[in-house]
Amino acid sequence: MPAELLTKNGRTASKPIPASAVVPDDPLRALARKRVERVRRVKFHAAAYVAGMVVLTPIWALTQWQDNGAFKHFDFSPDGGAGDWEPWILYVALVWGLIVAIHALKVYFDRPTTDAEIEREIERRRPQP
Repeated sequence: MPAELLTKNGRTASKPIPASAVVPDDPLRALARKRVERVRRVKFHAAAYVAGMVVLTPIWALTQWQDNGAFKHFDFSPDGGAGDWEPWILYVALVWGLIVAIHALKVYFDRPTTDAEIEREIERRRPQP
């Protein structure tokens, strides 16, 4: 067995793909690459949202605790009286979550149209005898 196919732990590595097997101008390959990159971006944004909220929520709770004297009044009233907690964290969570959700929906629904879908639409629009 050639030494270049052995890994550090003695297992054999997979054989490299020959250059002739990879077609760089393949449109299906380009669509697949684009889709994989979009899914990775959505996963990154979702992870950033979770990590950001994990950091922001304790900061919000500590600042509100300090400003309002513990849990004297825990209501989100619009008048903003002394001792009321300000709900800015909810706005951040909702807006940021909505942006991530729209991004995920765009990735999920934005795919190339297939010939089968076109044929179904043609059949649906064809006048019935």
